[in-house]
Amino acid sequence: MWYLISTINRYISRNFLFWFGIIFLTVSLIISLFEMIELTRRTMQHDVPLPALLQLAFLKLPKILDELLPSITFFAALGCFLRLAQSQNFVVILSFGISRLQFLSGISLVVVALGIANILVLDPVKAALCSRIVVLEEKIFHKKAYSISFNDNGLWLREKFDNSQNIIHAKHFNILKKHFSNVIVFQFSKTGEFLRRVDAETAVLNDKTWEMHKVNIVDNSGQKNLKNHSEPTTITMEQIQQSTAPPETISFLQMPEFIQMLESSGLDASSYSMLWHTQIAKIGMMIGFVLLAASFCLLSTRHKSFSLIIGISIIFAFLMHFFEHIVHAYGVAHKIPILAAAWIPPLVTLASGYWLTVLLDDR
Repeated sequence: MWYLISTINRYISRNFLFWFGIIFLTVSLIISLFEMIELTRRTMQHDVPLPALLQLAFLKLPKILDELLPSITFFAALGCFLRLAQSQNFVVILSFGISRLQFLSGISLVVVALGIANILVLDPVKAALCSRIVVLEEKIFHKKAYSISFNDNGLWLREKFDNSQNIIHAKHFNILKKHFSNVIVFQFSKTGEFLRRVDAETAVLNDKTWEMHKVNIVDNSGQKNLKNHSEPTTITMEQIQQSTAPPETISFLQMPEFIQMLESSGLDASSYSMLWHTQIAKIGMMIGFVLLAASFCLLSTRHKSFSLIIGISIIFAFLMHFFEHIVHAYGVAHKIPILAAAWIPPLVTLASGYWLTVLLDDR
């Protein structure tokens, strides 16, 4: 315990944070460059101004950095440990009687703090920016005639017709049964003038129509009550099922409530559950990468082949990133349990790093 508050631990932690900042900024610049190239290619057939491209590239940056956070941690730890090994500080620190596990425990606490900060501080920012990306990309590339969103107040739909537009709200709904209750339809002209309001106790979405029951219609000419009413629509059940908000647009703290709402509505929430568990498991992956970086540095102090160690480290980081995506894909596809898919990669990384560190430990 004394080591965690020692001067040596503070010195190593500062070095690690310095390398983390350097790697983070370098990766950000590289990603921004490649994103600008990709966006320029995608928008060649569209008249998109340069400020809009810069805005899209900036908005996408937090999402990509969040995915690469374990790899950034790995290379930051590698740079820090290799620097300590080259300057013989590694040997001097261990000669003081500090074990390698004590040495790594201090860095691990810093990594845990970075992971928690990513979840509580950066994740809500990333979710807000990703939501903005969805709006901009639909405006630039898709230009859909409808929009669909879910929130705590229920289901909101917006669709455009030739001479009017509807805003539809359903307080409760079940997608599997195609059943909606407490439905309200607001109809406006193209210039935004109110045309009528339709209230229905229940409704069923069929092919191009809402079949409503116990209906109250209010327009400029008065009010009338109907037992049944058919309201035309261009929205289908398939569009509703496919138009849930992307998982990255929901923040970590809001995710459990959103998952519960989707599941109660009959929608698939596996991708949201996977992302929620992955955000927690990411901290374990980051610690595992720190252990692996330390084990690679132990090899470098013995064999002095720094370039070889860096090359092996880069290949290993790409392999682990690829392995993580494969396991997550199996989880989303329900081939393996979500919990297992989220935690297998970090547990494998932690076990490998710990085993290599103990194996290479000088006895």
